[in-house]
Amino acid sequence: MSIIAKFLTAVTEPQFKLARDLTAMAIADGEITSEEKEAISAICHLEGIDEKQLREALKSGWGHVEEEMPQTRKSKEEYLRSLIKLMGADAYSAPQEIFLFQIIAGKMGLSHMEVVGIFLSTATRRYFTGDRGAKVMHSFLKNHIDPKGRSERENRECLRSIYESVASHTERLQDEEASRELLRRNLERATETFLENRIIMKEFKDMNLDFPRILKEEEFRTFKRYGLVLSLQ
Repeated sequence: MSIIAKFLTAVTEPQFKLARDLTAMAIADGEITSEEKEAISAICHLEGIDEKQLREALKSGWGHVEEEMPQTRKSKEEYLRSLIKLMGADAYSAPQEIFLFQIIAGKMGLSHMEVVGIFLSTATRRYFTGDRGAKVMHSFLKNHIDPKGRSERENRECLRSIYESVASHTERLQDEEASRELLRRNLERATETFLENRIIMKEFKDMNLDFPRILKEEEFRTFKRYGLVLSLQ
């Protein structure tokens, strides 16, 4: 059953109920962003359903969403990780699921790049067995990194924004050197996560692009830039 089918039928799982209600808020609060509008239209196109029908189906039943929504950053991330695991149960995240996930995360106050960071930390062997995490991550990253559909420059820019997101959300410690070390470790982990994804690695290799070299260059560039910022603080 697709995620849309779950939304349009009786929802019993708490994760899907809250997700549906947050999506309903995005439609009914009158403050839908252009990205959310595009996502909703894309969902309807991919599912072959009438956009008006989807909007009407989602307009009710979200009155108590504020009481149910996680309040702390940690609880929000835990909730979104549970959604990623639900989405990746079949080792694949459909485009419409990813569109909805981004809308839901946005209504919880998370930025687009924070969403990327959560995917990076969740689509690993800690949460998925075998290569399931790599497949889920690949499905998500097709919106950002696509060696066959984007130029090397465009892929570099997408990778750069991901590394910068990791850096900007790295905790700043009291000690400058400790902060720099934490930044270095977090950036290295991001690179390791990419390198473990055999699907993306193969796609770059097929296009004669040296993915490990590109990753290390962006990792080093980001560490140098943000490490300097730490030194100036």
